[in-house]
Amino acid sequence: MLGERNINLYGKSINYLVKLSPNIRGIRLEIRSESGLTIVVPQNYTEQKIREVLLQKADWILRHMPDNKPVQLPLFNNYPAGENRVFFMGRTLRLIPIRDSKHRDSVVREGDILYVYLNGNSANIAGMLEKWYRQQADEIFIRKSNFYKEKMGLTYRRILIRGQKTRWGSCSAAGNLTLNWKLLFAPDEVIDYVIIHELAHLRYMNHSSKFWKLVGEYCPDWQKHRKWLAAHEGELKRLALFS
Repeated sequence: MLGERNINLYGKSINYLVKLSPNIRGIRLEIRSESGLTIVVPQNYTEQKIREVLLQKADWILRHMPDNKPVQLPLFNNYPAGENRVFFMGRTLRLIPIRDSKHRDSVVREGDILYVYLNGNSANIAGMLEKWYRQQADEIFIRKSNFYKEKMGLTYRRILIRGQKTRWGSCSAAGNLTLNWKLLFAPDEVIDYVIIHELAHLRYMNHSSKFWKLVGEYCPDWQKHRKWLAAHEGELKRLALFS
């Protein structure tokens, strides 16, 4: 159906208008000060595709909506003044920088506290945190992948940890898995979904019904986790800047 709709983006209710244009192939988004958000769709559009596009473009939409006010994103919380926090597999860790000439530059986790030891004044804290996250991703993702490959009866060659801008994971025809370290900002069950997804590609190098059936056997809530990733994509990337 064409006409007015509504969607929730990062906790903000957004009204939009759907218009039909037989002359376009994809879905086009337009934002005007007088009319707000309009989605122009081709003849064979689907409701599901529209929602997927809106979720993927949520950051852009919220930045450009008329009279837009800052949106409090779901992952963020308000903490006491002066406290820094980082997210790690669905948990929040208190970040405490310590300048100590007796320690080399390093990051150490003790429970829910992440200590950042700084030997000098010019240490790149963001760079140190990214290095620590990548090390954790290498260990955690391999452990999880080994666990699920045994359950699924599959074998991969190796796992590569990357920081892709647009993909959370991939599986090559050679049997290599590539996983994005920024997934560590997501909840544990979402990480599991991505790993199961990529392992399933070892059997089906497509997104056929057989592929999704295999994913569903080991991750029954895959649709929920997939939508979560689409809704929080921009937020996870911002967290990875450690700004």
